[in-house]
Amino acid sequence: MLTRRQFLKLFATTVAVTSALELVMQMPTGSGAANQEIPVLLYHRVGHTRGHLTVTPERFAADLAELAGAGYRTITLEQFEAFLQDRNVELPDKPLLITFDDGYRDNYEQAFPLLQRYNMQAAFFIITGMIGQPERLSGAQIREMAGAGMSFGSHTVSHRSLGDLPVPEIQQELALSKFDLEDLLGQPVRSIAYPKGSYNYDTIKLAEENGYIAGFTTLHGKSSKKTHPFALRRIPLFSFDGDIWTIMAKRGRVE
Repeated sequence: MLTRRQFLKLFATTVAVTSALELVMQMPTGSGAANQEIPVLLYHRVGHTRGHLTVTPERFAADLAELAGAGYRTITLEQFEAFLQDRNVELPDKPLLITFDDGYRDNYEQAFPLLQRYNMQAAFFIITGMIGQPERLSGAQIREMAGAGMSFGSHTVSHRSLGDLPVPEIQQELALSKFDLEDLLGQPVRSIAYPKGSYNYDTIKLAEENGYIAGFTTLHGKSSKKTHPFALRRIPLFSFDGDIWTIMAKRGRVE
């Protein structure tokens, strides 16, 4: 296995890719339940800190209870990836993917126990350059959560807007975060959530070249096999929101 230093050296060369001002995407076609839409929820923090990105533990628990009571069953990131690629994967009748961006420590301290209480899973997108920093998840916490059935994806190294970066820096953000997470977890990392929802043609091209198969945006809506795999939509949840059903109905519509 390459060392981190060898890996950095390997990707030190400039990647020549023609920039595109507009993104034109051809929708993939899938067989079977091509029209099945899966809601992907987006949280950031669970706790009592101030800010619109933080929901209280009580609110998060209520969301999980409502969803479970209505028959929703969570799936892993790996199951969702297989669904997008039209691979043979068994899904529950009402599948749901729960995601968390940024890798805050309260994801382990608050969200993780509640997910386990309701026998649910979630996918966590990690800023690898912040692992172990104050208020962020540690490597040990990430491994423990993965061992308990939680999924992990990349949120880049430094959380910079990929759509604003030159190609070599996009390459570094995508490649290094994937390498470091795979080294930490000992398993493949195939999905990325774009920081601040920012991406462009170069981002998608380089993501594919680096072995990613799915990219999550901050655009509202549900995702299906007809959704471009690198322009996946989510339903964000904020501190000021009302009940989960109102939000899912409102933000689950395609913008």
